[in-house]
Amino acid sequence: MLSYKQNANIADSVERRIKKIITKGKTPFQEYLFFESQVHGVCISLDGDIQSCESDEHIYHEALVHPAMLAHPDPQTVLIMGGGEGATAREVLAHKSVKKVVMVDIDEAFVKLCKTYIPSWGEAAFNDERLEVLYMDINEYLRSCNEKFDVVIGDLIDVDDWDSPAAFLYGENLYKSLKPLLNHNAIIATQGGALDTQTSTNHKHIREMMGHVFKDVRSYGMIVPSFYHLWGYIIASDDLSVIDTDLQKTFQERAKDLELQATGAKSLAHAFTLPHQIKRNIGI
Repeated sequence: MLSYKQNANIADSVERRIKKIITKGKTPFQEYLFFESQVHGVCISLDGDIQSCESDEHIYHEALVHPAMLAHPDPQTVLIMGGGEGATAREVLAHKSVKKVVMVDIDEAFVKLCKTYIPSWGEAAFNDERLEVLYMDINEYLRSCNEKFDVVIGDLIDVDDWDSPAAFLYGENLYKSLKPLLNHNAIIATQGGALDTQTSTNHKHIREMMGHVFKDVRSYGMIVPSFYHLWGYIIASDDLSVIDTDLQKTFQERAKDLELQATGAKSLAHAFTLPHQIKRNIGI
């Protein structure tokens, strides 16, 4: 989710140099570019921002999904906000306890592009009868929803301008709308932007918004090489005390039937141990 526009020097590097444009264009909601990088394989850009790269999308999506899923003792119902690539649903559905997943993405055209050009990323999920895909605005869905969820995963675009319309995706009102749809001690997880040694402004803002609605908010980070950062994630609930126990043991026990090919239970548990400088930057 790094921006070509804001990071032109990085965009021109060898790792990002475009080997081949696969397809580009515009849906009713966003501009898209699927291209092949010399180092990172197939990459996806939306409105100029990198979303995922073939070389490390498993790292990004495993880190986004599994800490929340493993922190919950028995996740059966899951809501995915966004997730058009299908990779987030793929990771959620790897959990045998899951009975139903609802994926809400506003951009049907983009999902179709992903099915066409990166079919292996989400094929297992899109063919799983436990997955229901709805193409609609997330606010509209939340207003009309009468289901309850154990886990909510936000696989949404990164936001740089908090006055833009997209800022509602990480706003207090969105989390307030989610709260009545959550089962007891449900967990919500979202990507939280880069964790850098300067400000981590986006991460701090999302933490603050979630903290207005949930009693317990935690940050963690994972290196995603194509993003050139320690990438931040945030989970929130009214009780995340499991993180203060022997988290490595808990994750390893609950992940025994998972193939965490890119990260591993131990790595996910230790992701909550952030450097002091970054913790100071995000106010924890």
